[in-house]
Amino acid sequence: MKKLLHSSLFIAAAALAFFFLLAALLGPFLAPHNPVETNIYAVLAPPGGDYPLGTDDLGRCILSRIIYGCRTTLGAALLVEALILVIGTAAGCCAGFLGGVLDGVVVTVIDILLSFPSIILALVIAALLGPGLTNLMIAMTAVYWVEPARIARSVARSLREKEFVTAARASGSGKRRILMLHILPHVLPPILVFGALNTGWIITGISSLSFIGLGVQPPVPEWGAILTEGRAYMQINPLTLMVTILGIVLSIACFQLLGEALRDALNPRTSHLSSRLYGKNDAGRK
Repeated sequence: MKKLLHSSLFIAAAALAFFFLLAALLGPFLAPHNPVETNIYAVLAPPGGDYPLGTDDLGRCILSRIIYGCRTTLGAALLVEALILVIGTAAGCCAGFLGGVLDGVVVTVIDILLSFPSIILALVIAALLGPGLTNLMIAMTAVYWVEPARIARSVARSLREKEFVTAARASGSGKRRILMLHILPHVLPPILVFGALNTGWIITGISSLSFIGLGVQPPVPEWGAILTEGRAYMQINPLTLMVTILGIVLSIACFQLLGEALRDALNPRTSHLSSRLYGKNDAGRK
């Protein structure tokens, strides 16, 4: 933890992530207007006055829609990420530690899902389920849980014959207790790093599938859907696309940086290599 607090990379990424989370949580208080309220007298109004970023073709406040879009996109991405980490970690730990038929089934499913590009598979599942944010989240969860499962299985499998696990068995500890107290603590660090890095990909997936109409449906604001709406009048008011794209890029970047900082802090080897590459240690990053 001390290493993280001394890392300027982590502090910058955490501050940026906190900004986005704050914008999402305080959206109703920060947005100047109702994001779905139309105003026929202010259609395609230029930036200024009551509408800092102007209005869209229905007279809706663009700034309000982007703020609420942050709430929708980040909220969905974080929920999906939490689900895939829980499902993947549970499946991987159980398969790697228990072995047998369960391990064979989990490995087969992982191999099958990993043989397809994740975003394409998510697109197919979302198309089969139909448009909608809930269906999109189900599709993303069904595809992306395999990576944390593979990581958790690998760690659990490498630990199941270790001395401390054998000693726990000899002392009478059950399988559930061994999994929770001896396997899971070793699995969590790489899983947390993966979760931080993967959140950016989840944001990309949700925005991309919403952009092509498989995610959030009008009039609900979401970053990918806002990009679709803004294309029609990008020459009149390009700020819609510019600010929305900036929000997507910065949110992805902050989670990527968080993942990099966590990986450096939790993996001393990576930290040492980074120090040699950049000629400075974490203490020098203040």
